[in-house]
Amino acid sequence: MKVVVAVTGSVAACRVVDLVRELIHQGVEVECAMSAAARNILNPWVLQWASGKKVITEITGAVEHVRLLGLEGEADTLLICPATSNTVSKIAHGIDDTVVTTLAATAVGSGKRVVVVPAMHQSMYDNPFVSENIEKLRKNGVVFVEPRVEDNKAKIASQGDILSALKD
Repeated sequence: MKVVVAVTGSVAACRVVDLVRELIHQGVEVECAMSAAARNILNPWVLQWASGKKVITEITGAVEHVRLLGLEGEADTLLICPATSNTVSKIAHGIDDTVVTTLAATAVGSGKRVVVVPAMHQSMYDNPFVSENIEKLRKNGVVFVEPRVEDNKAKIASQGDILSALKD
């Protein structure tokens, strides 16, 4: 199994390093990608260390999105973890103006499996527009791993829940 772990600009990005290490420990091949906002929180070198591969921080002439998630792409699954309300809403509306949203647009269009792990303040998660966008994506086959709601935050799901969603 090959998974592309795409990281967006939530402080929960710090939890992704351990997740990547666990995926590799379980025999999953992992490539990582990061939005510019994610790189303001977590240095790509950390995910390069965790995955053993250079992190995709921009789409280049090598058309990384097609190589990984195109119709004949190498990856089985795109895992967007953590996913901000901004990223969820962009994907739901077909906007692909970041590395992560371009990977998502390609994966959805190719029929690849997409798993989204939201993490944001609870008021953002409860926003009716965000809820509509989540439902729109679900209706189109995108899998969501429910966040843990604590302290007025929709916190990133547990590692166990994320790993279970990838196996289903």
